[in-house]
Amino acid sequence: MKNVLDIFLKQNGLTRYDLSKKVGISEQTLSKASKRDPETYSGKTLIAISKGTNHSPGEVLDQLLTIRDSDLLYTASNLKEIRQKVKEQEDEFIIQGEFNSILKDIKKSTLSENEQLGFNLGTAGLGTPVVWIINRIFNSIDSNKEEENLKTDIAMLYQIKLLNSNEAKLRLKQSK
Repeated sequence: MKNVLDIFLKQNGLTRYDLSKKVGISEQTLSKASKRDPETYSGKTLIAISKGTNHSPGEVLDQLLTIRDSDLLYTASNLKEIRQKVKEQEDEFIIQGEFNSILKDIKKSTLSENEQLGFNLGTAGLGTPVVWIINRIFNSIDSNKEEENLKTDIAMLYQIKLLNSNEAKLRLKQSK
C-alpha cells in the first residue's frame, strides 16, 4: 500500500517529523499510521494532522482517501527522502532530480527479472544475499559508503523505470 500520509504531508509542505514537532504527536504514531489505510486512522491522529495542516479532520480524511484512490505516488526529491523510502521499503515511489542520473547507471548494471531468477536458481538462492554482502563490504571501504549502500539497496530491492530525463519510478521487486 502506498504511503498516503507522506504524500498528503508533502502537499502541505510538511514531513512526519515537522508535524510531530508542531502538534506534539509522536513520530512513531505517524509512522505506524503511514503504513495503514486512512480509514483506520484514529480520531486522535486525524485531529493532530488537521491541527498541523490547518484543515478540519473531515477535510484531512477526504484528502487522504482521494490520494489513496488516485494514481498519485510519493515523489522523493532529495537524498534524505530517498533513503527514508528505501529504508521503509515503500512499494512504489518517484525519484526526481539529481539522483535520477545515478538510477540510470544502476538500471544498466542490474539483471533483468528472468536473469535474476536464473542466477538465484543456479546458486540455490544464495547468490543474491552473497552479492549484497560483498557489496556492503566494498561499500564500507568507500568514502561515500552511505550513498553506495543506498545504490546497492535500490538495485537489490527495486525495479527501476525511467520516466523521463528527470524522473524514475521505483517499484519493489516483490510488489505486483
